[in-house]
Amino acid sequence: MEQRATSNVLIVGAGPVGLTLANDLVRRGVRCHIIDGASHVTQQTRALGIQARTMELLAKMGVAQTAIERGLKCPGFSPYSDGKRLARVEFQQYLRDTPYPFVLMLPQHETEQMLTEHLQRQGSTISWQTELVNLAQDEQGMEARLRHPDGREERVRASYLVGCDGSHSTVRHLLGLNFTGSAFEQSFAVGNVHITWGLPYDEVLAFVHQGSFIAYFPMADGRHRVMIAYELENVPPGDVTLEEIQRMMDICGPAGARASDPQDLTRFHVNQRRAEHYARGRIFLAGDAAHIHSPVGAQGMNTGMQDAFNLAWKLALVVKGQASLSLLESYEVEREQVGEALLRGTGRATRMVLTHNPLLMELRNLLAPLYFSSFPGALPRMAEALSELGIAYPHSPIVRDVRKKKGVLQAGDRAPDGMVLARENAEPEHLFETLNSKRSVLLVFAGQQEALAVEQQWHQINALLATGYQEMIEAYLVTEQVASAEPEARKILYDFTGELHRRYEAEHGALLLIRPDGYIGFWGPSGATEALHTYVKALFVPVNV
Repeated sequence: MEQRATSNVLIVGAGPVGLTLANDLVRRGVRCHIIDGASHVTQQTRALGIQARTMELLAKMGVAQTAIERGLKCPGFSPYSDGKRLARVEFQQYLRDTPYPFVLMLPQHETEQMLTEHLQRQGSTISWQTELVNLAQDEQGMEARLRHPDGREERVRASYLVGCDGSHSTVRHLLGLNFTGSAFEQSFAVGNVHITWGLPYDEVLAFVHQGSFIAYFPMADGRHRVMIAYELENVPPGDVTLEEIQRMMDICGPAGARASDPQDLTRFHVNQRRAEHYARGRIFLAGDAAHIHSPVGAQGMNTGMQDAFNLAWKLALVVKGQASLSLLESYEVEREQVGEALLRGTGRATRMVLTHNPLLMELRNLLAPLYFSSFPGALPRMAEALSELGIAYPHSPIVRDVRKKKGVLQAGDRAPDGMVLARENAEPEHLFETLNSKRSVLLVFAGQQEALAVEQQWHQINALLATGYQEMIEAYLVTEQVASAEPEARKILYDFTGELHRRYEAEHGALLLIRPDGYIGFWGPSGATEALHTYVKALFVPVNV
């Protein structure tokens, strides 16, 4: 049996989750070996919508614009019940704190192709038709036995292994981890069709009628991806047909809509399950290998890709010796709570749309429009939930908020965006462009402090970074005052409207450390340099000291 040289990370599964993980690790200088039992990238549409939070993370990898060029921006979502619109979620109106106030419709095979191309540009390849046969781990790393299409087997050593190999995960089975869940199970029929109707082409629409459900997702090629949900006892026999799709359109709506030219028709079953653990020693699970749930809400692929982003920066720091092994423990804590909340939310939503209970249907039709019209925050909250911008880690062991009085925004929350100037007379740019750094970003808000106090704190920050943390953290002074004679060594972000100070509740100054995945790791008032130092020492391992 052949023995291959050790790699930093072995990734099992070259779907969107594994490809996201590989791309983010490689851009951070980590050597990866990614394998998949298939012969090539999938040719099926499968998942379709890329949510705003995932777009923000794809921007960090440098592929967001490519995705936009290949996909279709969807500006809104409207649910209907018994022919009446219950609400309209306008992403442009309610998602003001992101450069991506839309759902990007891009078929999964195109997402995978884009990520594969990007990985190849970074000098990495995928080992197709390669199966994981067995694995073992010890204190130094792990060893995997792989089988190639010609039957040849080889042993591969790696520091870590990540199973991104779907709901039937070989990695999960080899670890002996339970995949627990409820008996709640649905069947779905999907297909791509041309639709003739009088409704807007570029919106996501969902229609419910007396326990029947159909949703329409627009695609860049002029078709719609149609998704029909069934309870198991009501699943039609045989393959999905155009007649089946038309019949459900006639039942649910919209009235008079006609489907034609079907492609990529398929039927699948889904239940609600999650792995009992997302990590076991040096081996991790991500995406469907860790959690599966109803596709209602279009959250599955996005959640898996965000699993990958959460894990990648932590693995990279540990592999490089810039963080201790304890940092990796936060992956399971943070992402398990997201997966659990997703299972609960999609389960409730699916039960509600498929209910045959006359009372529940009547309440849904009467109360939903009243709720959305009576509570101004209802639609923004729905938009935030769909876009996944509201995901936060307030109980994570690696976030800390040392303010005496916490505000609305807290440590563990996603860092808000805002417009800044990098220098005097420069063009305004998104703060997120700065946060696309591979490192954590420390924002030192000057606020209304005296210049001398700001200078003293900046000197303390520089002294802290000089003790071996410059490779992990880059610092910026955020000030509302544009000055033309700043020291060249100082990195300045000019908050020329004051909006950034207000969003970060930093009018009196603040210290915020933004993690590489865009979440607030540390939040302290001005002068909390010692607390920041304690936090940094606990999270990172100094280098070159």
